[in-house]
Amino acid sequence: MVSLSSRLGPTLCALGAAAVLMAPGEARADDDIHWFSPGLMLSLSFGDKINFGLGLDARYSLLFVGDTGCFSGPRGAIGAFAQASWLNFSSAGRFAAGIHGGVGLRETPFGANAEVGWTYRTALSDQHPGGHGIHVGLGGIGAEIVDLAFRGTIPWPGDERKPEFTVALGAHFPPMYGEPGMCIVGRPLRMNGRYVLPGIAGKPRRGSARRARIDETTRAALAQAFQDDARAECASIPAFLALARDLAAVGAPRDLVDRALVAAADEVRHTELCASIAGDLASMTLAPELLPAPRRSGLDRRRELSRLCVESWEDGCLGEGAAAERARRQARGAKDPGMGAALGAIAEDEARHAELGWRVVEWCLSEGGKPVRDSLGEAVAASPEGPAREEVPEAEPAAWRAHGRIGQAEIDASWEKTLRLARNTAEGLL
Repeated sequence: MVSLSSRLGPTLCALGAAAVLMAPGEARADDDIHWFSPGLMLSLSFGDKINFGLGLDARYSLLFVGDTGCFSGPRGAIGAFAQASWLNFSSAGRFAAGIHGGVGLRETPFGANAEVGWTYRTALSDQHPGGHGIHVGLGGIGAEIVDLAFRGTIPWPGDERKPEFTVALGAHFPPMYGEPGMCIVGRPLRMNGRYVLPGIAGKPRRGSARRARIDETTRAALAQAFQDDARAECASIPAFLALARDLAAVGAPRDLVDRALVAAADEVRHTELCASIAGDLASMTLAPELLPAPRRSGLDRRRELSRLCVESWEDGCLGEGAAAERARRQARGAKDPGMGAALGAIAEDEARHAELGWRVVEWCLSEGGKPVRDSLGEAVAASPEGPAREEVPEAEPAAWRAHGRIGQAEIDASWEKTLRLARNTAEGLL
């Protein structure tokens, strides 16, 4: 019979592949973000003897600073870890478990992580027996997924083994402290705590209503940008339907419910406009998929009021406020009269949607009292200072601007203006 220890290496390899393939994404339980990140690691340790290791490193993290949305800012977390390493391609192994914590920075691809716990190494040979020890570690995170760690093992009291020092290089996917969600301007659709965009179907068509003299690289970039806008606008339809449903469920005034339904109809028109522009540029007929509304949260009324208040602040007051300001800037630069008019109409609608967000916030505060007020205060204090950096496509700048697109500087300015005004208003309400 083959011993269990001789199967350690192949078993770890199989488990590592399964962990990467089956790793779940982000899940939201109330307002906390729970994250699971499996990884593979290579290690070199120095102690009783030099050991080479190949192993698995699995992390559970509870994010308590920042979030996994698209906005800039640090993310801090604390959680549990478990490690298993195959040593020297032999029957020996090292196992560790404990708690870890640290921070990942969104503005830069770096972070730091510390860990402490228990470790056990099986015997390397008759001259090098195994034993238990205290595990400590400190590491850095690069490119969000690469983990360089320096770890030490302090033998259990009475154990005659030497302390062991390990250098480990690993990779985690998804990243240890969560990966950024997709960046959506306006009201996003959340499914199980993640921002979701619908797919889009398309078929070629002859001719185009927008055959402006632009190079094909710029044309493709513009078509992709407006296609992404169409998907984001389409995602807002079920988001507003869910808002109307949830407002009705907590006894909100009929006017708020009706305005959420009207906003959903606005998003239908926005979807059609953006899909039409993208289709004309690409000589395609495009149709985004309409997704179902997310399920009810199942929270009691007080907690539901807090959720509605915070999400209306984030998605309405900030998200749609920034979308309105951004669309106004896009409309001003658009040279095509029809495109300028379309973007201007979107800007007006988004401004009304942002105003609806404020009315929902005010009503939730009046109904929920101090718990809702405290939740909103925390959300306002944690508001991101700026949007995530958006990838700038390869496009001719003048044509990009003439077709209603703006650069990162204007995107930043639109966010900063919206955030400044929104914080002043929120502080007045609080």
